[in-house]
Amino acid sequence: MAYDAGDDAGEDLMGAIARRMVRGRSQIRDPQVPQRPLQNVSKLRSFLGSGIAAWAPTDATDKPLQVEPQESFEGTRLVLDTIAVGGASAGLVLVRRIDIGTQPQSPSVEQPAPAAMFRPDATYANLDLQIAYRANKIITTLGITAAPGAGVTVTAVAGFYGNWIR
Repeated sequence: MAYDAGDDAGEDLMGAIARRMVRGRSQIRDPQVPQRPLQNVSKLRSFLGSGIAAWAPTDATDKPLQVEPQESFEGTRLVLDTIAVGGASAGLVLVRRIDIGTQPQSPSVEQPAPAAMFRPDATYANLDLQIAYRANKIITTLGITAAPGAGVTVTAVAGFYGNWIR
C-alpha cells in the first residue's frame, strides 16, 4: 500500500514516531551507571587487588591505595596483610577510610579501624560496600600509628573479594 499525503494513517504514523522520539529522549541514561535493581546482570565472585603501601624508617604518612576497576565491582571483604622487615615495628597499621568514588564507606571517617579487623583470618569481616561502577575509583587509605624505627620497613598489601558485575 503506497503512502498518500492525504491519508490519515500517514499522519498518525508520523505522530507516533515523533511521540516515540520524545519519550526515548527522556529515558536516556548513562550506559555506565546501571539503575538499581540490577536486572539481567551476571555476577562473578572475584577479587580485586587494591595495592601495596610501604613505610620506610621515620615515615608515618598516610598511604592512599587507589584502584579503578574496568568493570563494575561490589566489594564484600577487604583483606589486609602486613609485615615488618628488618626488625619489629612499634606502630600499628590502620585503615583510615575506604571511599567508592567520593562516597565514604563508613558511617564515620573520624576514627580509623585497626588493620587487624581485615586480617585474612578475621571473623565477621564481611562488608556491604557500594558498587564501584566502571571507571569509579576505590580508595583505601592506610595509616600507621608510629613511624618504623631505624632499619625497619613496614609493608601492607590490600585486596577485596566481591562480585564482578558484568
